Amino acid sequence: MESGFGGLTFSQIVNSLLYIVSGFFFGIFASRNSLFSVMRIRKAFAEKDFSPGTVFSLAFSFLFLALAFLVFPSWMAARTTVGAFAYYAVLLFYFSKGWKNFFQK
Repeated sequence: MESGFGGLTFSQIVNSLLYIVSGFFFGIFASRNSLFSVMRIRKAFAEKDFSPGTVFSLAFSFLFLALAFLVFPSWMAARTTVGAFAYYAVLLFYFSKGWKNFFQK
């Protein structure tokens, strides 16, 4: 018979807490850099400057957005549901908060 909270061992509880913390910090990082990517994309389309350097920068911005919103959460959910939930919750919360601050001035 296993002891612990809800039948979980101490190592499982610590492991889940570490996944939650990592999801939190990765979510903050991804939301901040996602906002920078969106700002870079909006600025390039507003200026209509499509030099090779700008197109290369836009490609990395789109790649980061795809990684932040699709690839990394699915990779994390394959390992831990709790960490992926924390990641998405923090990512969406801070992205929406930053969206309001950056674009409603």
